[in-house]
Amino acid sequence: MNFFKKQTVLNLTNRPEFQILFFFSILVLIFYFVNLPNFLGEFYFLTDLAANDFQIMEILRGKLGYGAYSRFQFNHPGPIYFYLLALAETVFLFFESEYARYAFVTFLSNAICIGFSLYLITKQFKSYLAGIILFVSFLFVTHSLGFQFFFETWTPYVMVCPFLLYLISIAQVVERRWKFLPLFIFLGSILFQLNIMGAVPFGIGFLFITYHFYQWKRKGELKEKKEIQFQLGLSLAVLLVVWLPVLVDFVINFPGNITSVLLYLLKGGGNKKPFEVIQFLNLTFGQMVSIPYAGFLYLLIVLLPYWKRFPKDSFAETLRNFTSIYTFITLLTLFRMKGPIVPHLFWHFYAVIAVQIFLCFRLLPWGKIPLKWNTGIVALCTIFAVIFIGTFGKVPAKERNLHVKEISKLVLGLNDRFILHWEMNDRDFSQGNLVLGLASRLNRSGKNVCLLDPWLFLVPKAYHCKEIDLKEATVLLFESPPAPYPKLEMVNQEIHFEGSTIKVIPKKL
Repeated sequence: MNFFKKQTVLNLTNRPEFQILFFFSILVLIFYFVNLPNFLGEFYFLTDLAANDFQIMEILRGKLGYGAYSRFQFNHPGPIYFYLLALAETVFLFFESEYARYAFVTFLSNAICIGFSLYLITKQFKSYLAGIILFVSFLFVTHSLGFQFFFETWTPYVMVCPFLLYLISIAQVVERRWKFLPLFIFLGSILFQLNIMGAVPFGIGFLFITYHFYQWKRKGELKEKKEIQFQLGLSLAVLLVVWLPVLVDFVINFPGNITSVLLYLLKGGGNKKPFEVIQFLNLTFGQMVSIPYAGFLYLLIVLLPYWKRFPKDSFAETLRNFTSIYTFITLLTLFRMKGPIVPHLFWHFYAVIAVQIFLCFRLLPWGKIPLKWNTGIVALCTIFAVIFIGTFGKVPAKERNLHVKEISKLVLGLNDRFILHWEMNDRDFSQGNLVLGLASRLNRSGKNVCLLDPWLFLVPKAYHCKEIDLKEATVLLFESPPAPYPKLEMVNQEIHFEGSTIKVIPKKL
């Protein structure tokens, strides 16, 4: 009996997909414990994270959630990520701060996406070198973000790791592994819900798979009808669950937020010049390789896998074709993008470029590398991983923003209702960072907080000021002083803190 158990263990350890998963798990654990101090203690939100906190609080109070706010006066398509954060807040109580709970669940989800991607790639090519090259390629393209992005809860960064698994799930479906169809739907929905531009990868992926379905049906190759029907039914169920809050909002608050999103996508309205799009691509790849005209090197990376000398296999060709089509169509959409092509769109390319770099290494003799489990090599690689991550894996400490707590203490006892406001001008515009942080803290302390025009798009409708607020609320007016204050203090009816003057205007009698 022991002999058979030993043989089973040996068979598993000699499979490359388990070897790469073993090493990746070690890396994840070491990386987490090296950075564990950053999860401990108090944290308070500012800026976008504070605005997102209002959505999470609405979900925790049993109300509908929405996606992150957009500067185009609506919310991004869906709240699925905020539902995950709300769940994390109620489950991971061993962390003191809400932020640490959010960062922890985000780190877990990122690790799962990368680990599963490496597992699938290694299993596909039957070589742990494939997994290593993909992992190194991914780290290379994301190094400009810093290792801290693995913990980052800012929604653009949250897209990066699921994007990698999304690309691989598309290739798996095209290889007619139908069980990956629900995963494709789930990940595509996440990308779309996190950011309005996620409609592009989701749409391209859907059309890419639909085209192959059409070809299979035309050639009479769809023989696994029962399995396909089951996976399609499961995919529809996943689609319904993921988009349920959006559908409920559409019905209850018709036409709803999603209507505004779709109208924006359909309308377009930009008119970019070729130079602007090329410059964006050059900047994107220039973040990874600091050389002039980096975009031309990227063009070479896209085209190289089409060279006839590359080994032929359908999976690699599917990845090559999809990433090439995605790059081309995305660049075309940028011509019609409203406003400037901001660097925020880089998140839509990190995983794509990582896969394209990975495909350029297909000339290496992956299949000739020994797969036998060697305890000495495993021990050596583990020691190297510990030293490497211990030396380079410590990320900068997150700003804890403790001043938000101190300022809130100064105003908590003044009233149960607060209007927080700052003017939209060049001098006071930056005050919004502190406004949202303090509003978030007061909201979590049980106070009624609200905002006025033109800032209503930053928070849910429940936090838009009503008639009773205008009569009974204490107004906190944020302004920028001529010179920074040396310390936090309250002077008469003003709170002074560094670059902010907060005028406390009592409620009207």
